Amino acid sequence: MPGSQRSLSTSAATLPLKDALRMLRFTVKRGRSLLDKPLAPVPSPISTVARAALRDFDQFADRVNDVAAGLSHRFLDSGDPGRLRAATLEDIENIGEAEIVFAQAAYRGLTCALRHLGANEGLVSEVRIAEAYKTVIQSGATEGDRFSIAAALMQELVQRKVVRDLLSGPDQEAASLTEAELAKVSIFALILWFLVEREGDQDDVEALLLTCCDIARALESDLAERCGDVERLRDLFAAYVDKI
Repeated sequence: MPGSQRSLSTSAATLPLKDALRMLRFTVKRGRSLLDKPLAPVPSPISTVARAALRDFDQFADRVNDVAAGLSHRFLDSGDPGRLRAATLEDIENIGEAEIVFAQAAYRGLTCALRHLGANEGLVSEVRIAEAYKTVIQSGATEGDRFSIAAALMQELVQRKVVRDLLSGPDQEAASLTEAELAKVSIFALILWFLVEREGDQDDVEALLLTCCDIARALESDLAERCGDVERLRDLFAAYVDKI
């Protein structure tokens, strides 16, 4: 894998900062949602002070985020940084600092997948994603085919809990899954999406991911059974990548 043996370089230094900012925003959002509950017995003066503090945290996060964005070279962000890019695992393997590129693409993909699957809050760690990718590359998994790499990546991403602290509304489909199950479903969808060849425009790229999410949701029981067995997980990826 050309370029994939690089260690986490200085570009990766921005990833812990971005993760910290997401944790800050997540905490602020969770705190605000608690204050917004109509039955919460919070005295008015305390509520007012708390809301002011949350607004200050929001403004601070925005300013720090602006600095971080200026320092970070976003390989896949030639336009709108929130858009999904048409990058496959094979594409990423041939880019320098591949673990950083993978982490950035996977963050966006997982965020989109989780939203489609019904999670309205949660944390996705780019740092843990980059570390997982690097571990798989250095483990020798690349000596196998792309499905073996996919299976190893999924196991590593699940083990490192790159998706956590998920919340869903009581009427949403995600509420019927535990956090661990939802993490496995979203990660399988992500990796399956990375395996499929890209065709069409930007809208097709996102539609493809959502299709992968629907397939992964239908395979939830299979994922629970096979996630610990890399060979059986590999066969699951191989069986479905050509069906999309």
